[in-house]
Amino acid sequence: MENECIEKEYIIHEHTMCILPYYTVNGELYSLVLEKYRAVKVAMKPLRIIDESCMFYGSSRKGRTESAHSILSGKKMLPVMISLTHKLCMIPTCSPLKSSCVWLAYQHVKKAFDNSKGQAQVLFTNHNRMNIAITKKTLLTKLDIAGRLISTYDFRYNNINDHSEKNVIAEDVEVYLVDPEKFKV
Repeated sequence: MENECIEKEYIIHEHTMCILPYYTVNGELYSLVLEKYRAVKVAMKPLRIIDESCMFYGSSRKGRTESAHSILSGKKMLPVMISLTHKLCMIPTCSPLKSSCVWLAYQHVKKAFDNSKGQAQVLFTNHNRMNIAITKKTLLTKLDIAGRLISTYDFRYNNINDHSEKNVIAEDVEVYLVDPEKFKV
């Protein structure tokens, strides 16, 4: 193994901006995680970080993907809502099963540009830029789909709260008092 600090585990959190595939000198697939204030090498494949993070926040990637599919039917390479509570949504740039897949955190993509090679360049919330091997149009479509997923979950959550408040009936407590003598057999 290389003579540098490589973390053994990683959970996606609010500062996670991107997860890139990273190969060690031994050819092992690890991850390079770009956070808002640092970069971290992790001895886990990118997809395993996604899986472990979903489990940490209370679900599985399969469950998150099935839920996203019910909202975004007909779409492929769906974003993964890592945490509903923290609104952590990761977007795959290609099939998540490909070792070349890069995962972008929706909340940290500030803007997308075209680079000179016809690829997308991402401007992150910390003002760093990174080229991605997809077109700007494809990236914008993926961002729109992730935004729709997040807003649908928000709408559902707010709608449930609205319904529960509307169904509350203020009545006198005596209406619910039961006389046990009436029910003797």
